[in-house]
Amino acid sequence: MTKQEMLEKLNGSANDFFNLLHDMRGASLLNEKLVSFLEDLQCIGSSSVNAQKVLHMFISLTNDGNTCISLNPKTLFAKWKTKWDGLVKLASQNQDSDESYYLAAEDFKSVIDLGCAELLDNVKPPLVIENFKTDGKTEPYLFTEKYLDAKKLIELCFRKELENGKTNAQCVFNGGVNSSNLRSCKKEIESLIEKELLKEGPNKFDLKADQDKAIVKGENQNLIVTGGPGTGKTTVVFFLLWNLLNKHPEMLGWDIHFAAPSGKAADRLRESIAENFDMLTEDAKNDPAVVRLKNVDSYSTLHRLLSYNPQTNGFRFSKKSPFPEKSIFVIDEASMIDLSLFASFMQALPKKDFRLYILGDKDQLPSVDAGAVLGEILELDADSVVELTESNRFDKNSKIGRLSRFIQKTLPEEKLLFKLDWLPWNAKIQLWKSANPDEINLLRLGDGEKTLTYAEEEAKLQGLIDAWVEQFYKETNPDLLELAKKIRPEQTAENKKNCEALWKIVDAARILSAERRGLRGVENLNRMVVKALGKKDNEPFDGQLMILTKNQSYFDLYNGDSGVVVNCDTRPMLMIKRKENFVFYPLSMLPSDAIETAFAITIHKSQGSGYPNIMMFLPMREGHPLLNRQILYTGVTRTKKQSLTIIATPDTFKAACETVIERDTGIEIQS
Repeated sequence: MTKQEMLEKLNGSANDFFNLLHDMRGASLLNEKLVSFLEDLQCIGSSSVNAQKVLHMFISLTNDGNTCISLNPKTLFAKWKTKWDGLVKLASQNQDSDESYYLAAEDFKSVIDLGCAELLDNVKPPLVIENFKTDGKTEPYLFTEKYLDAKKLIELCFRKELENGKTNAQCVFNGGVNSSNLRSCKKEIESLIEKELLKEGPNKFDLKADQDKAIVKGENQNLIVTGGPGTGKTTVVFFLLWNLLNKHPEMLGWDIHFAAPSGKAADRLRESIAENFDMLTEDAKNDPAVVRLKNVDSYSTLHRLLSYNPQTNGFRFSKKSPFPEKSIFVIDEASMIDLSLFASFMQALPKKDFRLYILGDKDQLPSVDAGAVLGEILELDADSVVELTESNRFDKNSKIGRLSRFIQKTLPEEKLLFKLDWLPWNAKIQLWKSANPDEINLLRLGDGEKTLTYAEEEAKLQGLIDAWVEQFYKETNPDLLELAKKIRPEQTAENKKNCEALWKIVDAARILSAERRGLRGVENLNRMVVKALGKKDNEPFDGQLMILTKNQSYFDLYNGDSGVVVNCDTRPMLMIKRKENFVFYPLSMLPSDAIETAFAITIHKSQGSGYPNIMMFLPMREGHPLLNRQILYTGVTRTKKQSLTIIATPDTFKAACETVIERDTGIEIQS
């Protein structure tokens, strides 16, 4: 499609405009049906062609996580320019063409000016216009009723003061802390810990900065605990719950629910909580509060907790049918929760007698769907939030920890300049040879003097993947493929030993990419791994890593659950770890469109997980929509102490550090 043809579609009918966005991968066929549906409902005048075009832009922007758009033409243009420039980057990269061959964002100004004016005078439900302040200015924003209702519900639940001047009955954030109860809390918790773990040394148990504060505050109030990986959010909530149940024995009979946005994140939460029991003395393990926590079996996704019914497309627990009173809720990985799901959960909370503890990392990627809930609710009064800053995983001298702080811009001011002298860029494939933990490689493909051709880039990528496979799958003893052949779905000591050994290999390393498609996308990278292993891409094989992409509730499997293929000689099975056991699912029973190879996964899919060794690919061009700080930070912090390799260039790495995802949600916490 030539630039002139693109211009004709831009200025043509609403359908032509949609085809332009669709050709640029800025809109899906579902977007077209949504706009058509809104037209049928007569939400806008049938003659308002530019209004229809802006509606296509609105739905395109909601696909990026926004829940509303400004109808101030200047504000909307700035938002659309970021979107369109990213689409042009992607198209020129995929087509190997020059960006000048495409329309510029400025070409959309006339459509935006006219469309915003038409919408301001011509909107009916389920579209709604709401005025609110942004950057000190009041502007009209366009919502759907669904997102506006969700926004208002969250504001109501988290706004500290209501019209009657009292704290919201649903979210009481009012606990107090003093030095005396902090000291008492620390002594009580240390009395539970094995004495060997209290001695000086690298494994010494010690409550880090603000962990004791969160435990004490959580006794008297609902709480949001935020912090990066390794700052002890789950350790805090474990001892917070112990302290709560210990001080209030009447709560021992309350229901306790642990939940997260994905099945993988829920499993990781279960594992993290379980690790705390291993630190306790034998006497402490018999403590009534500890026994109660040990017996909790409610670890699930938020959808399962709410009891989603696909037949009604609704939840069993809702505003009309809330959770039972006398319940405690712990919600992990809150940054991954979208606006609508979070609103559904909040309105299903009991009217009284409940506790809510929300955990998350505010610097991670926001949810795939619309909204950025955690970042918004952290605008609450400081009394409702405890931020943990001291990491157990990365100490102040850790290279990986230092890099994550660099990305967050939290190093001392004089070090904020873009200088990574302590991390030189490497052009050679000499990776993972060091046995030392906390290893970082910054790798650019090529010598930096010239741009690689597609064939040159592909060849270097395959060489890199070959080296990765050699290190993690062919040099291990026993290697992945041979060990996977021995696994049988039998509950014997020998088989469980083999399962544990296989899982350790499987969990040792992962390839992450910001992109799904393209040369550096996970689809192509997985093909390269399969090739390096000498296998066929379209046939299951022993040792193949796989991940669920759709919920399979019949098998209690959910999007993000991952495992390894075993027993191919007899009947190919997917082996997944559940608690301390291994569960086997026949591959033939899982839909082919619900499962895929997972040696490489997207950084989005990696949230809630961690691996000792990570190789991460960033997009090749500056301005790429997936080249941003949240993507980079999330990928870096998936590393668990061993090795991290980032494939990028100094320029694209710098661009990622300096680009922040910003979503329009319209949430206004302050009353």
